[in-house]
Amino acid sequence: MKTENQKTDFNEFVMNGNMLKFLTPEQLNHVNDIQYSVSFNKGENIFKQGAPMPHIIIIEKGMAKVYLEDGNNRSIILKLIKPGEIIGGPGFYTDYKHHFSVTALQDTSAFYIDVIEFKKLVLDNPEFGLKLIGNLNIAHIGLFNKLKTITHKQMNGRLASTLLYLCNNIYDSDSFVTNLTRQDLADMSSMTKESAIRILKDFKTSGIIDCTNNHFKINDKKALLNIIENG
Repeated sequence: MKTENQKTDFNEFVMNGNMLKFLTPEQLNHVNDIQYSVSFNKGENIFKQGAPMPHIIIIEKGMAKVYLEDGNNRSIILKLIKPGEIIGGPGFYTDYKHHFSVTALQDTSAFYIDVIEFKKLVLDNPEFGLKLIGNLNIAHIGLFNKLKTITHKQMNGRLASTLLYLCNNIYDSDSFVTNLTRQDLADMSSMTKESAIRILKDFKTSGIIDCTNNHFKINDKKALLNIIENG
């Protein structure tokens, strides 16, 4: 982890499109004055489940995974986060603790904003607050859908759902290279690593996907959807 001494131009970051665009010019200037940037190497923890939450974090570059730990060296990956996404979670405005862990999947940098200052932004800007609530609700809907998938679907359906999530929501392409390991794919699909490897092999043999190391190509989305619906 490395804290950057040089301030990043927040205005340039906001122009790329993210929640901060709903701040007023005065608020944006204030955030630019108080924020600082931290860089993480691939595999480094951005924060740990159960730790205090003194800051709201916004991913600037890179990608990270959000996951729950159960205390027995097992985890469930809830989602992946990309640049522009705000990391706060249910601890904001409640107990100010992190209720999940976040780890960098690749070299990643993030902006840190004091949580009390962030609270003032929400209270002083109703539009920003409403957009933030909407953004959180979309995230909750995604988690509810994931819960239904891992609870009611068989393993084939769970892994098919993970592959479609990656190509549609994360990489925006049917062909992508990922930093996710086979264990990560298993943790996203609530199964063992061995089961994930076996099902990937079955999908590849059936021609539904091609996968070599970390390169994946989805050949038949309709087949994956059928597996999800029937699995």
